[in-house]
Amino acid sequence: MIESRSSIGAALSVAFACSAFSSHCAAADTSLAETRWEEVVVIGSHVPRPAREVGSAVTVFGAEDIAARKVALGSELLREVPGVAVSRSGQVGNLTQVRIRGAEGNHTLVLVDGIEVNDPAFGSEFDFANLLTYDLGRVEVLRGPQSALYGSDAIGGVVSLTTRRPEPGLAARAEAVAGSFGTTQLGATLGGGADRLSGAVSAVRYDSDGISASAIHPEKDGYENATLHARLDAALTPQFAARAVLRQVDNRVETDREDFAFPPGPTEGLIIDTDDVKESSQLYGLLALDAELLDGRWLHRAAYGFTRAETDVIEDRREVSTSRGERRKLEYSTTLRLGGGDAEHALTAGMQHEVLDFSNRSVSLPAANQRREDEQTSLVAEYALSLAGRAAVSASLRRDYNDLFDDATTARVTGSYLLASGTRVHASFGEGITNPGFYELFGFIPDSFRGNPDLEPERSVSWDAGVEQSLLQGRLLVDATYFRADLEDEIATVFDFATFSSTVVNQRGESERQGVEVTVEAELHPRWSLFGTYTHLDATEPDGSREVRRPRHAASLNVDGRFLDGRARLNIGVLFNGARDDLEFVSATPESRVRLDRYTLVNGALSYDVDERVQIFLRGENLLDEEYTEVFGYRTPGAAGYVGVRARL
Repeated sequence: MIESRSSIGAALSVAFACSAFSSHCAAADTSLAETRWEEVVVIGSHVPRPAREVGSAVTVFGAEDIAARKVALGSELLREVPGVAVSRSGQVGNLTQVRIRGAEGNHTLVLVDGIEVNDPAFGSEFDFANLLTYDLGRVEVLRGPQSALYGSDAIGGVVSLTTRRPEPGLAARAEAVAGSFGTTQLGATLGGGADRLSGAVSAVRYDSDGISASAIHPEKDGYENATLHARLDAALTPQFAARAVLRQVDNRVETDREDFAFPPGPTEGLIIDTDDVKESSQLYGLLALDAELLDGRWLHRAAYGFTRAETDVIEDRREVSTSRGERRKLEYSTTLRLGGGDAEHALTAGMQHEVLDFSNRSVSLPAANQRREDEQTSLVAEYALSLAGRAAVSASLRRDYNDLFDDATTARVTGSYLLASGTRVHASFGEGITNPGFYELFGFIPDSFRGNPDLEPERSVSWDAGVEQSLLQGRLLVDATYFRADLEDEIATVFDFATFSSTVVNQRGESERQGVEVTVEAELHPRWSLFGTYTHLDATEPDGSREVRRPRHAASLNVDGRFLDGRARLNIGVLFNGARDDLEFVSATPESRVRLDRYTLVNGALSYDVDERVQIFLRGENLLDEEYTEVFGYRTPGAAGYVGVRARL
């Protein structure tokens, strides 16, 4: 997307001038509050806007924030975002779900360099297990329903991940990490940039012997991930720019199964040791063309993106099924900027066309073999108004024309106002929609799971309102936001104990979510900073029971500082998750739910710059060796340590 009224070439020059290791580009004497409010947010509107003009709740981690924490997995960063709950089914590499404001995992839309990467096959959910932080330069999390901007799958919110922009000239980076559980990571990047052209290619390999996914059996379950990413940005003329992105992710994880053997035994409903493997591959691509006409007042964007995902399931060393999904998306939008000075208007209109393909092949169940297709055409519109750089409103509307479902209209309205006292009030209202996935509609295991072609899309209506306050001359920034969302037609699995088969249905009534998000950011010292969050969430199903794997209380605290003349850096993070409900399938017990205890994790990273090109670091995870459970029946890692080196050539 184009981020300013200046020519594209000038915009690229500004981007190159900001270090790839900085979270923002600001003068040294700029206060924390001013810096954060002027930071450009890309995903909050059809055109990028300063954070002070974004009415929706958004959290941004820049390259500096990511580098300080030294975490290898993207899901670990998201644990610090207010309103976000992360759950991983056992060891590294196993299914990792991200739920925003109590919504489901498939209600989170994920973008990588502008590409929609949600899996077209498995209910359009993105598995965060396979997202590595290597070469990530920015993470934006937009909370609340955003279907008016992004269509289906954005009931909970949107996570946007952007890779690092190359620095001017030609440069290479390399990284090597080794540590607990037989873990190694090797990465390398080659890239460079000039005034009108930049590009980079990166490759990273992550391997781990892992731990046992089963909490009752000791055999380790390993994980492998190989990610290749290439990006090219070109300013073709002062008015036209092009971008090409290609990303390939191949992974293999050893898994353990839940025991549903008949007749039931002592391990029924528990995770037991099995010789199972899941191999998957994802290929993502984007080709985009941006244009600025009329001195930057008339913006155009045309793009073609695709996602291809393939998953092979191997049980007892025999392949049992293969699924493939593909998304092809063509879009065009235009924005006209009017006015100036105290009142600036932006009018956006656009069209999108999306095609989804899905196929499934089963070795032992030929009746499960199927191939399906779905298409959708959408019209989008947005009006945005900025008044004197202090007040801003926006209104978005989207109309989706579906092949498999009724046509749908979604809306979104936001507002933000910055007072002279350093107080910013912000609010938003939004509608969200998530279409049922292919598996939910058509099923894939005829003798144990039946699809429901009569499913309706899930729909959500939500609003939030908050106050952000600057204190201590801009060195302390506090935001408190209340949110509420009502979800209709929530899709749930129904199990028939008489036939030992299941299906999915739309629940009657509303699923309610409400809560409070608090964010605190402070400059404790010129070289020390603090970032803390707290979330209170009340998420219930139509029958009043609590939604599973969503803690009522969650908090995080991160302290980061430099010493030894800035060459050494210490980062300490504390994560708290309150008690949660989860499902259990043990017929010997009268309950169908289990209570998971609260837990606190302490992580740390210490780095030292040997010189301008070489950095060595240590990373510790779960330093207090806390015993905890994220998903019932699955083991979690204990204390772990890693050592690494990064070099710039």
